[in-house]
Amino acid sequence: MGLLARARRGPVPSPLVVLALSAVLAGCRAPVAAPSPAPVAAEEEQAPALLPAAGDQTVDVRAWYGIPILRRSFRWDGNGEDDTAGVRARYLFHLSDSIAIGPGVAASTWFQSGADAYAGELEAVGRIYLHKSRSLGVFAELTGGWMQSTRPVPTDGTEWNMTFSFGSGIEVPLDPGMGLISGITYHHTSNALGRANDRNPSQNEGQAWIGLSFRL
Repeated sequence: MGLLARARRGPVPSPLVVLALSAVLAGCRAPVAAPSPAPVAAEEEQAPALLPAAGDQTVDVRAWYGIPILRRSFRWDGNGEDDTAGVRARYLFHLSDSIAIGPGVAASTWFQSGADAYAGELEAVGRIYLHKSRSLGVFAELTGGWMQSTRPVPTDGTEWNMTFSFGSGIEVPLDPGMGLISGITYHHTSNALGRANDRNPSQNEGQAWIGLSFRL
C-alpha cells in the first residue's frame, strides 16, 4: 500500500529545482527598468565669436565725407579749405583680441574751385579695441601714409603729400562674418615743406564715415 500511494503521488521534485523555478518566476514578474538617458555634456559648445579675435583676418570698406577744420587744431596748422569725399579699404591681421595692424588704400575727390582733384592714398593702420561685447565693439585707430593726386591738394599745395590720422569707431556684428562699422576720424594732409613755404597749405579735416567689415 505504501508503494502504491507513492506511485500515485508521482516523483517529489528536488529542492534545487524548486528554488530555480521560483527565481525564474520572480524575474518574470519584476518590472523592466527604463533605459538610462544619454549623458549630458558638462559644458555646452560655445557660440562663435561675433567680433574679430586673435588670429583673424578682416577687410573693412568704408565711405567718408571730410570737412576742413579752418584753424590750427591740436598742434598742426590747417589752412586748406577743400571738402573731400572718398572710399577706403583696409586689411587687418588681429595680433590679439584687442590689437590689429595692416595696410590700407583710399581714393578721394578734393572739391576745388574749377576742376576737382583726385587722389590715391597708401597707409599703415593700427587698431586697438577699447571695449568688446557680443553686440558691440569700440576701437581707436592710428594711421600714417602717402598721398598722390592729379592736381595740387589742398588748393595751391602740391601733388604729393604725407598723411596721418587718428580717430574712433564702433563695430556692430551683423553675423559671425560681417559687421557694421562707423566713426569719426581726424585726418591731416601736408607736404612738410614748412610753415614759411607758400606751397604748404596743410589741411586738417574731420571725416565722418560708415562701412562694413568682413572676416576672411
